[in-house]
Amino acid sequence: MWIAGPDWGVALSIELQFDGTAALTYQAPLGLVEERVRVRSLDAWDALLDDAVQRAPRLKVQHAQLLAASCTTGWLDWVHGELWLLPDSLVRVRGGFVDTVVSSIGPGIREHTATSVIGYDPVAVLGGHRTNKVIPFDGIAHARLHPGLTTAGLAVTMTDGTRHKMLWLSSEPARRVLADRLLPVLGSRLIR
Repeated sequence: MWIAGPDWGVALSIELQFDGTAALTYQAPLGLVEERVRVRSLDAWDALLDDAVQRAPRLKVQHAQLLAASCTTGWLDWVHGELWLLPDSLVRVRGGFVDTVVSSIGPGIREHTATSVIGYDPVAVLGGHRTNKVIPFDGIAHARLHPGLTTAGLAVTMTDGTRHKMLWLSSEPARRVLADRLLPVLGSRLIR
């Protein structure tokens, strides 16, 4: 099935395979984003179709850089997630228990220096878990990057007064990359 709309930034292709796996492909001029989902019933297939068609108009396919695989939202948040740098925002997506164990043992298995093409839907990110974050650069009033022997972090205050805190292992490149990226955007509003 191939679906597209006049105001969509992506075209959606959905294929149901014999083994019960659905392959969703969002295609944009920048590239493709693929997802695979196990479909166990006709109701699940219907729900998947509805969700994919609702997400497609909101989805942005863009370059992003993984800054940290060990990102948490504070000292009481023990579940690691990924911190992504997008052209106009930071996105933190919560992982799971296995991700936490893997990122705690050693360096992440994913490459931190290269950019990836990702499908980004802010509504889906924020709806996925209460600790997920979308922090647009144009909404930051001021930010503070802080180093540490084992943990580094970023504290952000938004123009509406909302505060965000993110921590990650110091061995990950997030602090260095964020200092380089946020300094031109925030200027004196960034404390390093």
